[in-house]
Amino acid sequence: LTGMWRDPAPATGEPAVPPDDAPVRWGMGDAVLGLLASLLVPTIVVVAVLGVTGREDLDDLSLWATALLQVPLWAGLLGAPLWSTYLKGRHSLAADFGLRMKPGDIPLGLAAGFVGQIVLLLLLTLVYNLLGVDLDKVGETAEELTEGATDAVGVVLLVLIVGLAAPVFEELFYRGLWLRAIERRAGTVVAVIGSSVLFGLVHFEPYDLPALIGFGAIAALLTVRTGRLGPAIWAHVAFNITAVVGLLAQ
Repeated sequence: LTGMWRDPAPATGEPAVPPDDAPVRWGMGDAVLGLLASLLVPTIVVVAVLGVTGREDLDDLSLWATALLQVPLWAGLLGAPLWSTYLKGRHSLAADFGLRMKPGDIPLGLAAGFVGQIVLLLLLTLVYNLLGVDLDKVGETAEELTEGATDAVGVVLLVLIVGLAAPVFEELFYRGLWLRAIERRAGTVVAVIGSSVLFGLVHFEPYDLPALIGFGAIAALLTVRTGRLGPAIWAHVAFNITAVVGLLAQ
C-alpha cells in the first residue's frame, strides 16, 4: 500500500508532487467537513430511498441493498482524506495519513483485534451485569446485519462489508485524518482520546459505546506506535470478524 495512492511522475507543465516532508495545510476543518459529509450524505440517500420505495423504515433490507447504502458513507470517509491530501497535502495517502503496511502488521493487528474484542466484551458484560443493564442490547446492529446472511453468498457479502470495506475506510478516516488532525492541534494524548471517543459516538450504538471507544483506543495506539495504518486496519478486521463469527455461530 505504500505507493498505491501516489500520483505518477507529472508530465511537463503539470505541478510537481510535493515531497514527503513538505508542509501540509489540511487540519481540523477538513476532518469536520468530512465527518459532516459522512453523516449527512447517507442520511439524504436513506430519506430519498424511503420516499421512493414508500417504506417507513429500512428494516428487513437485503444485504445487497444494505451494501449499496454503505456507498455514500464510504464515499465520505474516503473523500475527505483524498480531498485533504490532493488539495492541501503531499498528494499521497501514505505520506499524509500513514496508509502503509508491512508484513508484520498482519499478525500484530489480528492479535490485537481478536484479544481486544474478547477482553472488551468480557469487561462490558461484567460492568453491565453489575449495573443491571440489559445485555441483549449489546451488538443489536451487528446482529441485525448478520441475520441477513442466510446463505453462502450472504456470508461472503457480510464479510466484505464488515471485515474489509469498513476497516479500510474507517481507519483511513478516523485514525488517518482525524487522529493526525487532532494531534497537530493538541498533541498525541488528546488525539488518541478524541479520535477514539468520536469513533465510538458516530456509530450511534449507546450500549456498544464503551467497547467501540475501547477499540478506537487500541487502533489509535497501534497507529501512533507504528506510524502506519496497517496494524489498525488488520486489528479492525479481526475485531469485526470475531463478532460476526460469534453471531453466525449462535
